[in-house]
Amino acid sequence: MKALEPVGDRLMAKWGRTAPTEAERQDMYRLALSALAGGYLGHVYMDPARPTWTPLWGHALNHAGPCPDYIYLAADVDPKGSYRISGFRGTSVFVEITQQAFVMVGDEGTRVPAPATHDLDTLQIGPDGYFSVILSAERPAGHSGDWWQLFPNTSKLCMRKASNDWLREVDAQVAIERLDEVPPMGPAEIAQRFSNMAAWIERLVGFDIDLARYYREHHGFNRLERSKIIADIGGLPNQVYYDGTHDIRDDEALIIDTALPKTVRYWSVLVADDRFGTVDWFNRQSSLNGFQARIDADGRFRAVISARDPGIHNWLDKGSAAENPSGIMQLRWNKPSDAPDPVVTKVALADVRKHLPAETPLITPEERKAQLRLRREGAQMRRIW
Repeated sequence: MKALEPVGDRLMAKWGRTAPTEAERQDMYRLALSALAGGYLGHVYMDPARPTWTPLWGHALNHAGPCPDYIYLAADVDPKGSYRISGFRGTSVFVEITQQAFVMVGDEGTRVPAPATHDLDTLQIGPDGYFSVILSAERPAGHSGDWWQLFPNTSKLCMRKASNDWLREVDAQVAIERLDEVPPMGPAEIAQRFSNMAAWIERLVGFDIDLARYYREHHGFNRLERSKIIADIGGLPNQVYYDGTHDIRDDEALIIDTALPKTVRYWSVLVADDRFGTVDWFNRQSSLNGFQARIDADGRFRAVISARDPGIHNWLDKGSAAENPSGIMQLRWNKPSDAPDPVVTKVALADVRKHLPAETPLITPEERKAQLRLRREGAQMRRIW
């Protein structure tokens, strides 16, 4: 417990805000506490001998720019073990499970590219949606069903359940069990994992701070460029990512203008703060996906990033300059046939309409409230805890 005491102050120093306000300091402490909560679930509580899926990133555990359309779950595994993953596919866009080879504690928080990503849609799915797959280093003798190879440097599985229509699509139900008999963690290992929490918090939040700084230094401001780093830090291999930093005043706006891929399984865009925490997507429209967005008559997607509501459907609410002086924006194409490059233009907020097609409809304050009510309801219909 004593090891946790200085963590907040060290993270404030790493963040580098000049003359931080008390609200900013408390917000950092909140972020550190969320990392502690995630660390308890994903490290102290987690036992590779008795695995279960626990929340990884999300609305309360807002780290690494979580995509609002994804439910992220994690399970620790032992690469020497044998596991069965089973459940019901559901109706959401896709479910992928990535083998992760990095550790948050020990070895200085080593991160290496993910060994493999598996898609539930490659499995045999029964008429009722049921599936079952063995995960092990070698295919079990006599096993003729689905099998995924477990790689020797894998320590954790990360599951992403992607949904376009939060209100109506049904997320997959997934279980995991270890098949070979091994004893559960003992008190000494549990104690060691708890002792790791100070390092866990600093490395998790510190990584997000460093990643946002990397985007500022390598992707520049107010533009989206194809990601230079996401493949090395655990992004999905079949996604094309575009990253950038937004930095505008409250009377300014950014207009994203892009063609869509000829075919694409899923796509979305989001805005986050300068520690790569996605702006509150339950209560603000800080993201849009292919189902939620309005596509213009010419087939292009145009959205406006701003602090104040510009009165159009495709608004991305970044929060005010007082809340988020600058932050991250990210666009992703999943399994695209091609990857159109988006164009970002900074304009005066008052001039936004001049830069959009004439047929772009206005949205009233009441229509915005209704839009956010549906968003809030849909977000809570998914498994988030």
